[in-house]
Amino acid sequence: MLLWPSLGQADNFANDVRKAALHSTLDQEGTKAFHLKATLAPSFDRDKDSGRTGEVEIWWASPNEWKREVRTPAFHQIAIENNGRMWQKNEGDYFPEWLRETGIELVKPIPPLDEVLKQIQDAEVRRIGPMTNLTWEVQTGTAEVPNISRSWVALDNNTGLLLYAGGLGWGAEFKDYADFHGRRVAHTVNVGSPQVTAKVTTLEDLGDVPANFFDASANGGDTERIDTVLIDETSLRKNLVPAPALSWPPIQDGPLEGHITTDVVVDREGKIREIGPLVSDNPGLSEAARQALEAMRFTPFLANGAPIQAMSQITLTFKTVRPAGVEAFESARTYFERGRRVSFPAFGGDTPYELRAEFEARGAQGSVQTGRYEDTWQSTSQWRREAWFGKSHYVRSRNGDKAYQFAEGPDSGLLQLVFRVLEPIPAIDTFVESDWRMRRDTLNGSRTVLVLSGYQSPQGELDPEQARGYWFNDDGLLVKTHFSGIETLRSDFEDFGGVKIPHQIDVLKDGNLGMLIRVKEISRADTLPDKSFEVPGHEWTRAFTDQVR
Repeated sequence: MLLWPSLGQADNFANDVRKAALHSTLDQEGTKAFHLKATLAPSFDRDKDSGRTGEVEIWWASPNEWKREVRTPAFHQIAIENNGRMWQKNEGDYFPEWLRETGIELVKPIPPLDEVLKQIQDAEVRRIGPMTNLTWEVQTGTAEVPNISRSWVALDNNTGLLLYAGGLGWGAEFKDYADFHGRRVAHTVNVGSPQVTAKVTTLEDLGDVPANFFDASANGGDTERIDTVLIDETSLRKNLVPAPALSWPPIQDGPLEGHITTDVVVDREGKIREIGPLVSDNPGLSEAARQALEAMRFTPFLANGAPIQAMSQITLTFKTVRPAGVEAFESARTYFERGRRVSFPAFGGDTPYELRAEFEARGAQGSVQTGRYEDTWQSTSQWRREAWFGKSHYVRSRNGDKAYQFAEGPDSGLLQLVFRVLEPIPAIDTFVESDWRMRRDTLNGSRTVLVLSGYQSPQGELDPEQARGYWFNDDGLLVKTHFSGIETLRSDFEDFGGVKIPHQIDVLKDGNLGMLIRVKEISRADTLPDKSFEVPGHEWTRAFTDQVR
């Protein structure tokens, strides 16, 4: 039986998340007293030497009466709460953040639930198959360097349960749910990066415990507890010990100015002990940024006069130069936007047009057939692209604020590929500038600039599935592409209204010609009625595509 057969409308997403969180939270009023034990290990073999192994064991009688023990090779803590009084015994001077978060996520999947429910009202909502994903951003950083903090929640549309959730200082992926007295508890919880998998091996009724089991006044406890607090970046920087300005190394590729952001945990002595994944406007400077972070020092953060651990975001601003003798390239955005403007009529001119093309390809039936493509463009808010191949048909169009998409037939996927080949430059709002690098290349004896993302071997071969490459000649024309293991060669450029349009596109897979597209005609279009750009019953919202149209 489904918990919630279907998720609500936008106004009810907060209620859906609240239900999911509370249904899986053990640490709350009404939960039957329990004993939980989980083993911790790296999720992936590549991280086997990370030291992220251990155990978490929790004895819980009520929200105000519990005992928890966490153990790793480098740290061991026993913590007790009894009606607001806390007791700790620690072996080790630093409580690893990944371990702290894992201990919490096992019993409380969304710790800041009230805050999350407020933010969800403005979340971006995307439905992906059986999942609903909600994401939102909060402005953070400093007045000098603004930043954002991202949070997310994903729900299973069939069960209403949490699939994953996260934000600064909390978050996990939840799997293998099982019932515990009406709660649905994830028995596999993945946390952090490098990722750790917590496997619940025991979840049972608490049973009898010794009379002093939850005694928070027992002898032998530490006089200073190890506590971790989340703080904003402004508060973090107030304790930053002044140091010489950072000196950034010269960098060959990517932007010369920008920001690098990450999460850090500062220990009780003021030293950064954990650095999260770096989000950089230029990944080539990430190692230099990591070294700079490791050298930072802070005056200790205090709570009630005692030193504490602190977790926060931190942003570094970089400004550097190219190495001497290295050609300076423009940004990927510049190459993409110029390429779109000079050789794609929907972006480079204001003349309404009709473009007709034919293509030859092997369809689902195994035979080579000829298909048709038509593009009718009146303006940026009124256009229609349409293709036919055998019994298949695909349309994408726009009329004002409304967009449409319709696909039918066994080769509708092939037709979607035709659309992408004809307009392959990725939309600006779907890529991060720092993912791209530029270099000179020669194509058929002509100079080009290759704008590349992903792995390229020393021999110049691009990763067949992950890499993306776009070759622009000195006039800014896009003459070659590589994406999804497919290469396209664009030739026979002819002028239309100041835009040079390729009239032949060869599509190659593994070096073999798989499709040939020829533009047969392009001419000025007459004004058409609005209904020409509508596909009733097939309104479409653009999501998860890097295509502009």
